[in-house]
Amino acid sequence: MGEPGTVGPGEPGTVGPGEPGTVRPGGRTARVRAAVLRAAGDVLAEEGFAHLDLADVARRAEVGKTTVYRRWGSVTGLVADLLSDMAEQSSPRAETGSVLGDLRANAALVRRTLADPRQGALFRAVIAAATCDVRTAEALRRFYDVRVSEWVPCVEEG
Repeated sequence: MGEPGTVGPGEPGTVGPGEPGTVRPGGRTARVRAAVLRAAGDVLAEEGFAHLDLADVARRAEVGKTTVYRRWGSVTGLVADLLSDMAEQSSPRAETGSVLGDLRANAALVRRTLADPRQGALFRAVIAAATCDVRTAEALRRFYDVRVSEWVPCVEEG
């Protein structure tokens, strides 16, 4: 049997928390994941967590419903992976040369992100979902853990 998150010939996919999907050669897995995460983010930004539906996400991403259900299994699994991807893609803290400059630069980044029509709506939807869904709350906490850990050097310098 293969490692969790991989599939060998004739093996069922085994997926653990935070390890969505199967791995295929040629980058197809990465392309499918990117398309599905983009579609999920669009639905969250446009309609909110309450309207996030895996079949709709599959249609928007132009992938099969079974692909989405097999890889993510649930709306909360999809949101958790989306938050993980957002943490990986997020801008690192600015290093301006002073603690005050770093704090101002970070505040400006947060302000721009939350004011952005798509990103702001996406964050509002995920934060709202986290208030009533434990898995989403855990994924959001992990997202912010990554962000906060980037500030450890700034705090130590201060």
